[in-house]
Amino acid sequence: MNIPDRMMIVGEDGAPSSIVDVERLQSDATILTFQYAAAAGDDAELDRVARAWTATTDPDYFGYLCAAALSLMVRNVLDPTLAFVDAIAPDRDFRGKLREARDNAEKTLGGTT
Repeated sequence: MNIPDRMMIVGEDGAPSSIVDVERLQSDATILTFQYAAAAGDDAELDRVARAWTATTDPDYFGYLCAAALSLMVRNVLDPTLAFVDAIAPDRDFRGKLREARDNAEKTLGGTT
């Protein structure tokens, strides 16, 4: 798959609203991913990181940034962590517990993707 250097964002009316530099987005998403991961367990630091990014980025860009960072977080932080947990405590079935939590959230909060 070829990813373009830039993406054009259009509004509901189809008019262009901004241009996103894909390389910058990927870099920002990587930085945000590891800032959040490093702050795990420190709610004040997580809030500080969020405030810093929201204060310096366009709201539309921030949405794309968060989507990219979340994907990176799952692929590069959560999955390797779960693989390690699976190896040292296979009887705990943390992946199964996450699926149960997902199912419960969808059932009680409504909707699925």
